[in-house]
Amino acid sequence: MSVRITQATEKDCQEVATFLTTALPESWRQPELPDRGQIQRVLSHRGAILLIARQDDTVVGLALGWCFPNAIAQGDTAMLDELLVDPACRGNGIGTELVAAFIKKAGQLGKAPLEIWATTDFPEEPSATPFSRTGGQQGQLLRQFDWPREARA
Repeated sequence: MSVRITQATEKDCQEVATFLTTALPESWRQPELPDRGQIQRVLSHRGAILLIARQDDTVVGLALGWCFPNAIAQGDTAMLDELLVDPACRGNGIGTELVAAFIKKAGQLGKAPLEIWATTDFPEEPSATPFSRTGGQQGQLLRQFDWPREARA
């Protein structure tokens, strides 16, 4: 399986939105599905890193994260926020290629010393495989807090 990893551009926005609406796990779905405008908004963010994996001419995966200044350390932090591979293409190393490309891109964009981290909702195999295969080490238990709309009213 030949896969090409590239930085997403303006012309990829509709394809990325379509990929997300079909490939998102049910538990990740929001009432508002991603559209071209939302992907354009992501790309316009100064610190965004949006990489896509293509098999032939079809988007089969993506890695989305951010690179931003760290107020405590002297350098920057890169956070891989979303990693998604088409279920039909999983188990072929696409996630690992996306993570490796994200690390490389973050290294090009970030100011040293650069911290790179990722979180996953599914820390067990196989979801964690791309992280460990690229040298990632599981940290201490991360507690996530979410603020539902009702709490922000």
